Amino acid sequence: MKLNNIFSFALIGLGIIATTSCSDDNGSNPTMHQPETFALNTPALAGMAIDLESSKDSLAITWSQPDYGGYPAAVSYYIQYTTEDEFKESIDDEGKVTYNYVQIDDPVNVCRGYLAYEDINRNIMHLLDITKSEQVPATQKLNIRVSAKTYSSQLIYSNTVSVLVKPYFRTLVATDPIIWYMTGSTIGDGSWSDPIPNGCQPLYIDPNNTYDEVTGTGVITWTGYLMGTGMKFRGSNTDGWKVQIGQGSAFGDYVLNDGGSGNITVPADGYYVVNLDTKTNTPEITAYEGKVNVFTGIALSGSFNEWEDTPMTAVTTVCENHDWYAVIDLNAGDEVKFKEEGSWDHNWGGGMFNKVSYGHYGIGASNGWNFYIPETGTYEIFFNDITGLFRFVKQ
Repeated sequence: MKLNNIFSFALIGLGIIATTSCSDDNGSNPTMHQPETFALNTPALAGMAIDLESSKDSLAITWSQPDYGGYPAAVSYYIQYTTEDEFKESIDDEGKVTYNYVQIDDPVNVCRGYLAYEDINRNIMHLLDITKSEQVPATQKLNIRVSAKTYSSQLIYSNTVSVLVKPYFRTLVATDPIIWYMTGSTIGDGSWSDPIPNGCQPLYIDPNNTYDEVTGTGVITWTGYLMGTGMKFRGSNTDGWKVQIGQGSAFGDYVLNDGGSGNITVPADGYYVVNLDTKTNTPEITAYEGKVNVFTGIALSGSFNEWEDTPMTAVTTVCENHDWYAVIDLNAGDEVKFKEEGSWDHNWGGGMFNKVSYGHYGIGASNGWNFYIPETGTYEIFFNDITGLFRFVKQ
């Protein structure tokens, strides 16, 4: 099916590195002034066509802080760019917001950012709906701007600057990372059953790992409490145990699709890191040495519930739980965080910058920025309170 040229910014992740602050407290008890715009500087490389394939660096973007009249404002900045002459957005009949530009998913509070050339090229493929190498233009102009907003001010935009780049062809859609599941006496409700997540606990995609764009293989992970009562890995919760990994002669010896394999039993009850390389179908289970907090409840809080608590369900009921689950309706633009139920002492936020066909995954950072929901829908949400890993699965 032909992709629409109007592209939702949340479909593509874009890394950005913060370097130095650009705000000063210019007086006591100042009154905030609402500016109309601010100055984006022309990049040093704007006078040449940047070869995105041979260049392994990033494009530096700098700007001046908006004039808030000396008010010591904490400003959130987003870099945006488009292949068209104007920045546009539209809303379809179902309320889905689409954009003709790319926006970073994580804001910064300094006046500098870096656009990785690889990310720029990948986004050009989407913005121009390029599916064949012969469609790639010899050069492409990018128009860039930055938005700015404080907690209490209105959203404003900088001026627009242009750069010229030489894109190269790459496939538009990467294969989703492969997901495996854990099941057993020490997993979920201990029933060894099919339902997700209490019967089969999915491992998490880790944005710090690399996944093959063609095969979807890579290392998926889970961290939590295991007892020596036994578990196994399943490749699917609906294939009748056709694909599974069990224990061979001893703990640490794992066998694939062997009907005689034993249950995997850890040497002692405790916290473990479980990594599964889906390219070789090889697990690695090691003791976790980090600090662990035990929560009686984790909740979702955000603009969708006026920042009250919507409790998540504990996945594990047979031993100490560190995975949480919820099914919830969210709208595009909603802001969301994970938090300790009844308290903000522990909370997690960040960017929804890792896209898969069914939603998003990532790592929630302690006291991080609010998550911005990119698309209206019903979401299955998985969260691990030790690692901060999460998945938003759109139904």
